[in-house]
Amino acid sequence: MSKIPKHPEKKTKLKEKYRSDENFAYKSVIISFILGCIFFIVSLLFNIEIITIFMNREILWTFIDIVIKVIVVLLFFLFIITSFANYKELIGKRLNWKELLLIILLSIGQTILNSLVFVFTLFGLVIILIYIFLIQEF
Repeated sequence: MSKIPKHPEKKTKLKEKYRSDENFAYKSVIISFILGCIFFIVSLLFNIEIITIFMNREILWTFIDIVIKVIVVLLFFLFIITSFANYKELIGKRLNWKELLLIILLSIGQTILNSLVFVFTLFGLVIILIYIFLIQEF
């Protein structure tokens, strides 16, 4: 008879914790994808100018309108990239450059009608991509 008692409860707790973490990760992927889709729809509505917030065309209101449009597009990019990257991590793969390029083109494609929004969005995407590249673990 062994002197050290076996504790099968610890193994089951670890398995339950792993399943719980995995379920949380899948929920995170779904929530970030839904938020990304919401920001995509809002961005299309703003950038196609179906919805306009400021009808007055003073410089200040034009600037605020451009900033709102750029922020919505960048939030779309952040949530969608987070969703796809987390999903790829869960299935054991990495986000490849083709998928990243597709998400970038979707983000930039929303802003083609307004050149100022296009330029600021492109600048914001470059900053976000540099930041992601610098914090990425090798």
